[in-house]
Amino acid sequence: MAKATGKASAIPVAQRTAIRTYYRGKADKLLNGVLAPLSSLRVMQRAIALAPGIDVETAPTLALLASPLKTTGIGPIRIGMDLDALRATGLTPVVIDEASNGECRYYRIQDHGDPLGVMAINDKVLRVDVWPGSFTTTRSGIRIGSTERDLVRVYGQQLEATSNPVTLGKTVVFTPKDPGEDMFRLVFETDDQGQVTQFRAGQFPSVTWAEGCL
Repeated sequence: MAKATGKASAIPVAQRTAIRTYYRGKADKLLNGVLAPLSSLRVMQRAIALAPGIDVETAPTLALLASPLKTTGIGPIRIGMDLDALRATGLTPVVIDEASNGECRYYRIQDHGDPLGVMAINDKVLRVDVWPGSFTTTRSGIRIGSTERDLVRVYGQQLEATSNPVTLGKTVVFTPKDPGEDMFRLVFETDDQGQVTQFRAGQFPSVTWAEGCL
């Protein structure tokens, strides 16, 4: 029997292209099928947290979902508390090694699906970061996707903006005037379209560190 040559057994280019296109579409659908429920789960959890009659005090992770970010913290997380006090609220901080450096460490909250980071230095909470994909808002309703115009409308003359070479947008800092809050800030990062990509609250100056602990 004659041995088949590579050319004789090769799949025609057009057919290979069709096969790749077919399976790429299948892979995309599979990926979307995995990611969509994760997003929907966070939406459902937030809806539960905000539903009338739900006692979020008995479920600290739901309290986080139901709470806005303020200059002084979010839900049971308070800027200035130590990690033992944080654990006493029923929340479990889990260190994010790749975002930590020495005594400055980042934590996520166990069983809390929203992209939220807690920065602590020497075990003292100094800031809370809201990262892309989060549904968290500020007390004034600013969220991921809000615009610089929204920031000006809400916070007015209490804002200070500088260019951000990393995002090609701006770093916008809100300084509160309320008594006892002058050491705290809200910091918003925007992109080249003027949209908020992430934001954070915390104690000055650590809240202004663009690279966090790194």
